[in-house]
Amino acid sequence: MTKRRRGNGQGSLFKRSKGGPFIASWYDHNGERRERSTRTTDKKAALQILNKKVTDTALRREGVIDARKDRYASENRKPLNEQVQDYIAHCRHVGHAPRHVDQKESHLQRLIDATGAARLSDLTADTLEQYIRGLVDRGRSARTANFVRQIAVAFASWCVKTRRLESNPLLVVPKLNEENDRRRVRRPLPDDELARLLAVAEEHGRKPWYLTAALGGLRKGDLQRLKWGDIDLEQGTITIRGGKSKRVDVIPLHPQLADEFKRLRDESRATPQAKVFPETVTDSTRLKDFLRAGLAHEVVVTDDVGQPVLIGKNKRPKTKIVAEDEEGRVIDLHALRTTLGTNLARAGVAPQLAQRILRHADYRTTQRHYTVLGLTDTARAIEQLPPISSCESPRAVATGTDGKVHENDPPLKSPQQGRESARVSANRRNESHRDGGDGETHKHLRNAKKCESARRNATQRDKAGEGTRTLNIQLGRLTLYQLSYARRGVAYCSIT
Repeated sequence: MTKRRRGNGQGSLFKRSKGGPFIASWYDHNGERRERSTRTTDKKAALQILNKKVTDTALRREGVIDARKDRYASENRKPLNEQVQDYIAHCRHVGHAPRHVDQKESHLQRLIDATGAARLSDLTADTLEQYIRGLVDRGRSARTANFVRQIAVAFASWCVKTRRLESNPLLVVPKLNEENDRRRVRRPLPDDELARLLAVAEEHGRKPWYLTAALGGLRKGDLQRLKWGDIDLEQGTITIRGGKSKRVDVIPLHPQLADEFKRLRDESRATPQAKVFPETVTDSTRLKDFLRAGLAHEVVVTDDVGQPVLIGKNKRPKTKIVAEDEEGRVIDLHALRTTLGTNLARAGVAPQLAQRILRHADYRTTQRHYTVLGLTDTARAIEQLPPISSCESPRAVATGTDGKVHENDPPLKSPQQGRESARVSANRRNESHRDGGDGETHKHLRNAKKCESARRNATQRDKAGEGTRTLNIQLGRLTLYQLSYARRGVAYCSIT
């Protein structure tokens, strides 16, 4: 008796070694050969597994099952940490800022550790919202919570683009209101404070750094990337490349800043590809400059119970430099951008132009975060309003075409006087018609007879409702109107 063999479309079972599990072999919906271990030595169970593979292939080939979902299922079986590492590698490859990439990696890792998510399917909207709520409960600001949400949403969107997720489930997570929970409010520098800062910076060769931030609005990263080839002293422009918005921006150059760049270029004799600021002014150096200029002060560092922290052999209290005023507003390098936005508003520059100078995507961002106007500014605006003139006599009103008041101009009449005058004139005309000869009345009657004759002589159309019937009706109405006016002795005037 011959052994029954399976057909070509039914797959096959075999063993690679004696006593090993059965291997299922079949062709998928794309015509490629597939082999999978059934992980069983029972032929009957292995045959059921093979039949399931063959059936699923037929359903995908006929379009009953979407074959693209197989990739989603395969990606979901991968550990979530591997997916995050692939995303971080992608961010480094496309040229994201190293510091921003490190922040993405750390925040995503904390999210995974706190929620216990192991697969992409575990990263749901409820999971992210609970994690954000926990951050707020631990004292984090709304801005920090929104930043974490932004990173998580960006990661899920990348998974959708690379066909690892079918859709982004994190988009429905709402943002928190940052206006009600602002932890870091910057204040602009008045002219005297800015002058003291530039004087201190000039002694240490750091004046161009602060002047570029105050008159050009460049961020710290922009200052680090700025090259001499990006500065056109003849045209008076600065070209900013690779900024926060990932575009090329050209902004005008302030005359004072142009003179400073010209002096610095003549001293350094640098090439166009050389950096304008080879050395970055660190935050600690900036705080020391602020302290020398009187913009910051030193405070004693305390522990959790409020006791001073002692350091050194002499056990002296540890201090730190704080650039913060009584209202809690801080001064840093980015506050110089706020200074520029505020000065532009005080100079009467339109918000749309200030937006282009500060390179914001929305002018409302410029007004909300980079324009700080106080009571002095509002008082100055009130003082610029013209006074309200006293009320003059009604006769002193311009009536001529030249806008001036003339002595021979007739006095103005009120609307009531104008209506009374018109009524009197109308009565006089009616009396004149009634007292006049009958010639005017006979004239109107003759016109009415002519219209009546024209109506009788009008040719009728075959169908009702056409032009001639409408004309007859209109002539009839005109005749009645003319007769009515003729009886009253008033001339009828038709406007066509």
